[in-house]
Amino acid sequence: MNLKATLVTYKNIGYQLLGLILVGLGIVGIVLPVMPTTIFFILALACFTRSSPKLAAWLLNHPRYGTTLRHWQDHKIVPTKAKWYAGLGMSLGFILLLMSDPAGWVIYLIAVIESVVMIYLISRPSALTQPQCNVMKQKQIKLLCIFMAVLIHGITIAIIIYKPVSGAIT
Repeated sequence: MNLKATLVTYKNIGYQLLGLILVGLGIVGIVLPVMPTTIFFILALACFTRSSPKLAAWLLNHPRYGTTLRHWQDHKIVPTKAKWYAGLGMSLGFILLLMSDPAGWVIYLIAVIESVVMIYLISRPSALTQPQCNVMKQKQIKLLCIFMAVLIHGITIAIIIYKPVSGAIT
């Protein structure tokens, strides 16, 4: 066996192992409401698509998640329900982060990351035949504004409550 074939074999095994770990995390996400499920299955599908058509077909034909994964793979669709759950999960995670008394830079970093992820999710279509009308765009903008308001208020509360003001008398 030549070196190239060996490397391809190891690459496929690595993708399959990573995909199986991601499926395991997705299953944990089914049980724990704070942890996402679908994103782990989407990442697992990406791994299986590169390494094992059999495992990719298994995910795509799954009775519960197969339709969502097929829509993602073919059209990059994120259902509205998934967007709401993602927003709620990120908000809950952010609130838990604030309660754990992290460093200020961690709060800002997580807020920026969550904002970018939410903007990306909102920018994805929600259905196969989504009309390109102003009403849908307005709903997306409102959802984004609500999420950003929650993050901004969370950061403000964290700064006011959890971080003492420099030079303040204690």
